[in-house]
Amino acid sequence: MTIKPKMYKALQRSRVLRYKAYKKVGVAKHRKKIDLSLFLMFMLCAATFPFFILPSTTSETGGTTPVEQTLNPDAVEKVHTDLGDAPVESRTLASLDEIERRAQLGEIDMTLQTLEKGDSLLGLLSDEKVNVTDRMAIADALEIMIDLKSLRPGMGFILFWEKDGTLAGLSIQVKEGENIAVLREKDGGWTPFSAAGRIETQTIRKQGSIEHTFSGSAAKAGIPGSVIAQVTAALDGEVDFYSDLKPGDTFDVIFETKTTPGGLEIGRKQLLFIGLKVGDKEYNRYAYTDATGTPMFYDARGRSGEKSLLKRPLKGRSRLSSPYGKRRHPILMYEIFHHGVDLAAPMNTPIQAAADGTITQLGRKGAYGKYIRIRHADGYQSAYGHMNGYRQDLKVGSQVKRGEVIGYVGSTGRSTGPHVHFEVWKNNKTVNPFGRNVISSKQLKNFELEQFFSYAESLHPDFARHRAGKIPPPPPPKP
Repeated sequence: MTIKPKMYKALQRSRVLRYKAYKKVGVAKHRKKIDLSLFLMFMLCAATFPFFILPSTTSETGGTTPVEQTLNPDAVEKVHTDLGDAPVESRTLASLDEIERRAQLGEIDMTLQTLEKGDSLLGLLSDEKVNVTDRMAIADALEIMIDLKSLRPGMGFILFWEKDGTLAGLSIQVKEGENIAVLREKDGGWTPFSAAGRIETQTIRKQGSIEHTFSGSAAKAGIPGSVIAQVTAALDGEVDFYSDLKPGDTFDVIFETKTTPGGLEIGRKQLLFIGLKVGDKEYNRYAYTDATGTPMFYDARGRSGEKSLLKRPLKGRSRLSSPYGKRRHPILMYEIFHHGVDLAAPMNTPIQAAADGTITQLGRKGAYGKYIRIRHADGYQSAYGHMNGYRQDLKVGSQVKRGEVIGYVGSTGRSTGPHVHFEVWKNNKTVNPFGRNVISSKQLKNFELEQFFSYAESLHPDFARHRAGKIPPPPPPKP
């Protein structure tokens, strides 16, 4: 049976009011037994006195008329509307808006977490170092609104933190259009609520021309720094942003942002399109995820550009401490084939993805210590060992871009000092990471190409011109 939205809101409000009443008298932990007792008492009264459910009045003819028919219709409608549209807990909802406003201003911190397979709400809160008392109180309050067993992997959590490290609130988008949340009250208790939680996706287009540098001109046009970095990565190997661009060259960028109902921006800004006019050349690249789940940038005809794997995937200076091939192992002290290269660098130097791809392994792996493995196009894979830690939001299945930070240099596993062990495979066989490892351009075909055309046409108004390319000048008239 489907519950109407207004009735659903009323039920949710009733649950919260009962919960707060039980808390006041100190019997919240027995609320299920009390609710069951009240329900049984109501059913007993209803069975004994039917008029308890359907009150009636005597009409002029001596019959009975339902009370609803004797009331002023306008009054009935007014009462129904007020009840149905009332927020679950208006003071708490206002507090959520206030928390989101404070997060935007930087007055409080915010972290985004995703429920992993086999994990639970209590486990997630434990990983976030929330104390046991608050963990149990949060779970107890949330259970008023939702069965915690119904939480599924992939659900997103927003945690709000005061500057002193105190958890101020937690919000979960349980389904499209609804958030379940709890907020800390002034007395230290937790209040649950349900609210409209639709995450708004906004597509933003920015255009401009080069004055001195691309990054400076793009920032002046209102393009965020994270998107500027995605632009340079998308055209890496095709355009030299330091020497090719000249004053007067133009750019056209489309990116996507996600915001909560309170206007709080969440998640990563995602580049969707980059158009760059460099002298007489024009580059137009559309972000598109193919049937294998690999995100790439394609030109308007569905062809990706060639990309070479990074040879030194570190964001900082490094030293080759051990090459690819046979060597005497520094710990085992006998000759063994070294299937990668060791790049020595200071502890916590950022490690970058060597190419666009999908994470297939993330976690400890024997002598490798903390380890990440990424699947790329054209049969390539890359791996990174002895890491000190991973970027917080990454997991198996995460999509990463070439040059994107995935972790940090460490000395975990069988290691003599801080470095990254970097391996590259081609068709499941290791190859020298310092060799020529190029992911060739890919051409979308058939139905996938038609899907790409449809997507690109909806994204950019000039797609048809991009696809047609330069139109040759008309031939001179015949004499």
